[in-house]
Amino acid sequence: MILISVIVPTLNRPKLLLDLVKKLNPIIKKEHEVIFVDDSINCQKNEIAQIARFNFQYIHRGVPNGVSSARNQAIKYSKGEYLIFLDDDDDFTEEWLSDFETQLPSKTDLVYCDMVTISPNGEKSELRSFGKHRATVIPGSWMIRKFLFMEIGGFDERLKFGENTELFFRIDRKKPSVSFIQKNNFIYKPSIDGGSKSLKNAIESNLIVLEKHGDLLSNHIKHLYHQVIGVNFIRFRRFREAQDHLWIAYKLKPRKISTLIRFLISMLPILAKRLYSEEVKV
Repeated sequence: MILISVIVPTLNRPKLLLDLVKKLNPIIKKEHEVIFVDDSINCQKNEIAQIARFNFQYIHRGVPNGVSSARNQAIKYSKGEYLIFLDDDDDFTEEWLSDFETQLPSKTDLVYCDMVTISPNGEKSELRSFGKHRATVIPGSWMIRKFLFMEIGGFDERLKFGENTELFFRIDRKKPSVSFIQKNNFIYKPSIDGGSKSLKNAIESNLIVLEKHGDLLSNHIKHLYHQVIGVNFIRFRRFREAQDHLWIAYKLKPRKISTLIRFLISMLPILAKRLYSEEVKV
């Protein structure tokens, strides 16, 4: 019987993928499985098979259809009662998976562990759960019952930004039972991603989230979404749309003077172009 399925999407990072296989070797047991969904042009199944000492499935798609699509497709082949999503550049302690497994008898819907983030400059920061509040929604720091994941419809494949946050909007509506592992078992290394493509993805994804969940989001959260969208529109020099979203953001939190200032800046294209570069530093 497979208890836990570890889902790993990957795209054009063969060395990182094989390094991950080596890190998984000592912790994957017969009660676990690993499912790789590879959108890279080149198939790496043989290379993985030469290294892996565990049960795995390999799905080679060869087309970059997105991480959400890859994760959802893996679920169709998964046999585990619980799911863990992992990226090919993630890291973890030796107890990461075994500590998740100790929580299985409780039959909780979600299990979280604490984590450490290592920035590109090597700076470390801890994200710890507090009481009944999770530290993060970053995959690798939580395990979910497969039934619950299927019930809420999995990841929204339209989203190329903020897909984890949106997933948890739907999970939280179900009021799942949760448990916590208060150990820094997961190690997250944010990739350097940005520029115009990232901003475009953020705009499109945030608009989808507002459309799907606007009736349930607090004014504070909606304010943040509209403000981010507005500022990004300024960077694209789409000032009319920037004004619309920044004004909505201001009306949601009229005491937020910084939002009003951003709105006024969007009314002055010459000033806005000086303050908000089209090139985003990452």
